[in-house]
Amino acid sequence: MKKMVSILILALLLAMGVAAAAETILYTGSVTKAMTIRASRSTSASKVGSVEEGEFINIVDYGEKWTKVEKDGSTGYVLTKNVVDLALAEGYNDAADAQYLGVATIALTIRQTQSKSALKMQSLEDGETVYILELGEEWHYVVKNGVKGYVLADRITGLEGAHEGIEVPEQYITAPAFEAVYSAMADVNLSIRRDKDENSRLMGTVYKDEYVDVMSTDGAWAHVRKDDAEGYVRADHLRYYKRYDPYGPYIPGTVWYPYAAHVLEDTVILNEETGEELRTVTKGSIMAVSALYEDMSVTLPYDRITGKILATSHLELEPVKRWNEAETGELIAVFSTFYDPAQTTQEEIGRLHNIMQGVTRLNEVIVPVGEKFYFNDYCAPYTQSNGYQEGPIINYVSNDKLGYGGGICQVSTTLYNAILQIPIEVIKQQVHSSYGIEYVPLDFDAAVGNGNIDLRLRNTLPYDVRLALQAENGVLTVRIYRA
Repeated sequence: MKKMVSILILALLLAMGVAAAAETILYTGSVTKAMTIRASRSTSASKVGSVEEGEFINIVDYGEKWTKVEKDGSTGYVLTKNVVDLALAEGYNDAADAQYLGVATIALTIRQTQSKSALKMQSLEDGETVYILELGEEWHYVVKNGVKGYVLADRITGLEGAHEGIEVPEQYITAPAFEAVYSAMADVNLSIRRDKDENSRLMGTVYKDEYVDVMSTDGAWAHVRKDDAEGYVRADHLRYYKRYDPYGPYIPGTVWYPYAAHVLEDTVILNEETGEELRTVTKGSIMAVSALYEDMSVTLPYDRITGKILATSHLELEPVKRWNEAETGELIAVFSTFYDPAQTTQEEIGRLHNIMQGVTRLNEVIVPVGEKFYFNDYCAPYTQSNGYQEGPIINYVSNDKLGYGGGICQVSTTLYNAILQIPIEVIKQQVHSSYGIEYVPLDFDAAVGNGNIDLRLRNTLPYDVRLALQAENGVLTVRIYRA
């Protein structure tokens, strides 16, 4: 009989041990206020313990209204609404488990199921990184501190693969919010399409000679917005780009030249595509050139084509430093244009004289940080009494094709193209005409003249700049230095 009783007691103890072992700790958490731990799911149930505000607890079961907790060897229940900061009780690594990463655009609740009324499992702060296990159209399945649940997909942005080799499916890639980087003018009526497809939905129209905000361009299509219409237009019909922020991306078509080449011996410039000899530049000239290629050649802007120089042993390369890395006295931008060095007619002689007037007046000019630079303040008026001669001008309003100062615009244009390579604000600039001029790409000229036709800048760099100009044997070069 005693043996039977002993066996029954042992069995009971084993059963109790099994029951105790079954109380697995799933999560840890904390509480937002002091609470009584109840023996059952009722505020009138007997008290088996208590927790203080902010105290961490072990969670056995996390429910809609009541959460089963363990403390000091006893288990009981507290109100779920006061339990926060759930974390998996065992080790977790959200970053390792995630397939994708995103960013919360507002404060978010991680729900137990795909419902706005489902049990709150965790919370995310505005701007917090979100570790995503699975992507969904309406809800993403996520994990935080090892706790898994669902958040609204449209509140998560910046999706990317969490590990190398994982790519975000195309249907989940959302376009960034529109931010105007440039303005540009349409040269024909342009349809704004929803997608980069001429047959996609029509969102609006940009009319000829109308300016539109541009966010980006890939060469074929430009991402634009006009009023409430946002979409894509054909980029080849946008002209006269201007950037809103001088520290923003380059105007499409702008090229950064990393060297000013000082010519040590007479050197031949070839057409890069055909190999045709374009001209010989003489010793002492300075030109903007590209970096060295494998064949030890360099390219350079030559009128509206690209020139090429093979005999780079005849060049001494002065490096251009990025504006934010330049020390005092270092070169930060350079650009060159070309003119006919053989001055045979009075008009050609006058044109070169006027170019030299601009070079002389602007060479060694210092533009202090924050100050404005008006080209005409240094060079106008373009009159005989101010030292100018007659030279060829672009005139579409009369038959007069000569004017005092003709040729000075090559100086302003060369300066403008150097300025485009650094964050200096262009306050005012206008082209000569829709046809442009032959020594720079279309739409990259900067006309000046008497009255309000001017090139106006503001030095938005964090330091003073110095202009260095040279016109030598058919090469006009503007260099800009950190003063």
